[in-house]
Amino acid sequence: MNDKTKYFFPKLLNRISSEKNKLWEHLPIEKISLCGIGRIPSKEEFSSRLHEMLGEFSPAFFARMDALDKEKIINCADQALNHDFDLLGSGLMHLAPIPWHSDFKAGYTWPKGVFYHKQTKAPAGTDLKMPRELSRCHQLLWLGEAYLITKEEKYATEIVAQIDNWIDENPLMYSVNWECSMDVAIRAVNWMYSLNFISESHSFSDEFSVRVIKSLFQHAFFIRNNLEQIIPYSNNHYFSDLVGLLYLGVLFNKTTCGKQWFRFALKEYKREVMVETMPSGVNYEKSISYHRLMTELMVYPYTMLNRCKFEISDQEEDRIRKAISYILNYTKDNGLSPLVADNDDGRLLPFVYRDFRAHGYMTKADSTEMKIAFNDIDCEGLFHNTILTTKLYPDANVAILRSGNSYLHTSCCDRWRYDKNTGGFTGVHLHNDLLSFVYSIGNKDIIVDPGAYIYTSNLEKRNEFRSTAKHNTVMVDKEEQNILSPTGAFSLKYNSNAKPLTCSIVNGAEHCEGEYTTIAGLLTHQRSFDLKEDSLTIRDVLTKAGSEHTATLSFHLAEDVDIRKNEGVYEIVSGDLALNLSFETKRDIDVCVVNDTISPSYGVLCQSKTIVVTFDFEEKTEIITKFTVMQ
Repeated sequence: MNDKTKYFFPKLLNRISSEKNKLWEHLPIEKISLCGIGRIPSKEEFSSRLHEMLGEFSPAFFARMDALDKEKIINCADQALNHDFDLLGSGLMHLAPIPWHSDFKAGYTWPKGVFYHKQTKAPAGTDLKMPRELSRCHQLLWLGEAYLITKEEKYATEIVAQIDNWIDENPLMYSVNWECSMDVAIRAVNWMYSLNFISESHSFSDEFSVRVIKSLFQHAFFIRNNLEQIIPYSNNHYFSDLVGLLYLGVLFNKTTCGKQWFRFALKEYKREVMVETMPSGVNYEKSISYHRLMTELMVYPYTMLNRCKFEISDQEEDRIRKAISYILNYTKDNGLSPLVADNDDGRLLPFVYRDFRAHGYMTKADSTEMKIAFNDIDCEGLFHNTILTTKLYPDANVAILRSGNSYLHTSCCDRWRYDKNTGGFTGVHLHNDLLSFVYSIGNKDIIVDPGAYIYTSNLEKRNEFRSTAKHNTVMVDKEEQNILSPTGAFSLKYNSNAKPLTCSIVNGAEHCEGEYTTIAGLLTHQRSFDLKEDSLTIRDVLTKAGSEHTATLSFHLAEDVDIRKNEGVYEIVSGDLALNLSFETKRDIDVCVVNDTISPSYGVLCQSKTIVVTFDFEEKTEIITKFTVMQ
């Protein structure tokens, strides 16, 4: 049976389901969505169920938390209380009333009361992620935590007010905030945790409890009827849908609908843990930021299922453990992760506001986030306290090299796990970063991945940050490693074939080498890295038939790194750390430093510098780049 036949009926069922959902506009959806809810539990019953699922919290629990984290929580809660928001590069903005339907950064508002299937396409320059991110309601977590830390009723009152207002402004299926089931699921889970934190508050009234229970039931109804499953593969959107149904299924486990939601979601959750996380623990989409999101999506439900005595197999638990271990390995000495491939700042439960590159809390049983997640259950088995060394992830074609306090991350992920090499455009979170690398020494970033910056609101910038030139690799004759779609923010057409990376120790150095060949231009690029505590040597060999080829090497410097030329020697400087930069080649080369930008977080641009090395060659050439720590 070929793939077209194998997937015909699943795809047909998806299409039928999508078309069926358009009919809801012509039906009494408010009544239909609540069929099966049965007797509305009292506020006490609701709170008790949340405690059973999520753990019971008290002021004493938060009193034992890290002092700095508590300070961050209070600051963020006060901002939410004042309706001051900083989302996706907007900068801190005062939003009163809260514009649930707006890209307040661009100044555009989607119409209220429009059926979700009929929402109009926003004009160029606007970002649909803005209202959706705001409507995930992460700010309610900080308000709930602040209520427990300070015992001040104002924080609980604000949670109730914001949820009440959101429900008023977003009738089921009639706003832009019902378009994406992933956001619906994340919102529901954040509401549940926030309400669990304020269960003892006077603001959490019986009347409000009835209203929010009905809305949460409708959230589950919507997710189940709008699953974002893609045939033959699924991704973080579908996994988020399942997570939402897991929590909501347990919450409504006394109803027939709740039992059905839970049985379906648990089966699919277990399957997708194994499908979307490769045996090494790396998420198959191969984006580091999405790996963090997926790890949250696996770990937090794991704690809830464990607390409610639902079984997770050893195999599934091991896959989650390895996903956490990958975070531990890719985290640099400064506590930040490299921004390899796409990044949209996505989180499930950001209990503490952190730099979006800081993923290390997922690797520590005693972090504030893990203490909240695991609370009264044992979690030690998921965490490793290992010595960090060079590590190869062969199924992802990713390598992390370590020597002393020097760190290097490289990858050669030319093909998405499910691509069948059809020659068409494929939607992925990958960039043109074959054999690109990230280099740091101790707490100093030297060479960085510039990030992703933006998605649909600016396709020109989107493709710039996905391009070969925007990564620390080689470009020949302006040929992109993969062809970027000028109209699709996530589409590319594969133009490269890669060989597996290899790692070894050569002459006392941590050695890694890889190779790929472009399909159109038939360029073969071989690159090796030799990492020592005080040096990094990169050897590039380029082979392409014919003459008059132009090669360009790019090295993107971290934001606070400068480069200067002193008596013919290039020096890279970051605070009290200085490195000598040299090149060995038989070709005449041109070295220049250009003003550039990097994006440490979605929607955020920072000024930086990029070293660009250009030279011509015929048939085959070699260049060696060396970074040496200056004593």
